[in-house]
Amino acid sequence: MKKISIFLFALAGTCATAFAQVDRSKYPEPGPAPQINIGDPVTFTLDNGLKVFVVENHKLPRVTYSLMIDRDPILEGDKAGLTSLAGDMLMGGTTTRSKEELDEAIDRIGARINATSTSASASSLKKYNGQLLELFADVLFNPAFPQPELDKLKKQLISSLAAAKDDPNSIVGVVRNAAMYGKDHPYGETETEKTVQNLAVADFKNYYNTYFKPNVAYLAIVGDITVTEAKQLISTYFTDWQKGEVPKHEWFVPQSPQGNRIVLVNRPASAQSVINVGYPLALKPNNPDVIAVNVVSRVLGGGSSGRLFLNLREDKGYTYGAYGGITPDELVARLNASASVRNSVTDSATGEFIHELNRIGKKTITQEELDLAKAALAGSFGRSLEDPSTIARFAINTELQQLPKDYYKNYLKNMDSLTLTQVNDMAAKYVRGDNLQITIVGKTDDFADRMSAFGKVQFYTTTGDPEVIINGEGDQ
Repeated sequence: MKKISIFLFALAGTCATAFAQVDRSKYPEPGPAPQINIGDPVTFTLDNGLKVFVVENHKLPRVTYSLMIDRDPILEGDKAGLTSLAGDMLMGGTTTRSKEELDEAIDRIGARINATSTSASASSLKKYNGQLLELFADVLFNPAFPQPELDKLKKQLISSLAAAKDDPNSIVGVVRNAAMYGKDHPYGETETEKTVQNLAVADFKNYYNTYFKPNVAYLAIVGDITVTEAKQLISTYFTDWQKGEVPKHEWFVPQSPQGNRIVLVNRPASAQSVINVGYPLALKPNNPDVIAVNVVSRVLGGGSSGRLFLNLREDKGYTYGAYGGITPDELVARLNASASVRNSVTDSATGEFIHELNRIGKKTITQEELDLAKAALAGSFGRSLEDPSTIARFAINTELQQLPKDYYKNYLKNMDSLTLTQVNDMAAKYVRGDNLQITIVGKTDDFADRMSAFGKVQFYTTTGDPEVIINGEGDQ
């Protein structure tokens, strides 16, 4: 017994010494990138052009179907709001079921079916696969587009637009897009009460008949299903879908302003200013720079450890949070950074945004920032894999964006291998603090006279139309 006591005492002392030697003031050394085990999809194409991807995962008895329509961006013009409501109209009932009957049939098997103007998804337990596909096909191929459903949806959208008129965050989005892209561009137009009122059932039927074609569609199936089962189900429910010619659209690529452009929207009731800083740029989703740019975005403004947050909130106390980053896009990418600040510090906060953009563009990212960004992005990526729709999106993206077949399997490894020099080079390539569009919604009487220090100032309405131009010296 005495020997056991002596041993335990010695062991306790050893453990205490080991714990005492841990330096908790330093972050632990990052480990190697984990292996990502994403199943390789089996692909096949129907005679009508529908491309199908099957990823088997038999851990849970569920199956998820994700459909995507690959069309160009479209300009809705005096029918703006059409694509916002198209998905809800698809779910509004079919030629064989009213909306109530459709919803009841979906609920009866514990399934989920959703739709947008360019996508649709369905999921349920495997034992309901046949019933799920019958319902999903009914939604996709037999939409009724009932007038009462459109009347209800238009009222809801108009009500939300009315509420958005008093929301400075909504206003800054509308104005930023209109000023950056122009209202004659799909990314710059916005829906209004008038354009929503213009919508008719015929518009949805025309949109559906024009763009919902299998030869521009991709269907990913993920879950407890074999390729043989998938082929049988898809041949049963999707082979009669008729292919057709889908129109192509070419759009101009917006350019950054020459010199900073300050876009102000007066909202006298605002106690805070909403500041949005950004510019358009060229960065397609399949650009090899994207992974490194994601890291740069995280360092700049991807969370509470981002430079914007640490500066504008932690150091200056101007805001509850400041965030930003770069979003790749097939047509035009965008750097975007934003915060809500007190009216009295609007000009000071704007200066700090510019300062941080300039600073990160001068290759100042540190190894500690790089390690933190990699860890945060790796964690987010890993968590996303728990959702079957993520795996479906990966399968479709790989084909649609012409990514390497092992892009997502090697995503973490490729990110982990990025060096400090590589990431700083990407920051210098894509981030700058000049030729910015700075959009601000707030009580402009409190700060407008000081904003000309940052560039040419122009007032806009809340609907994104220019008002009065002020010259660089602030004279009206």
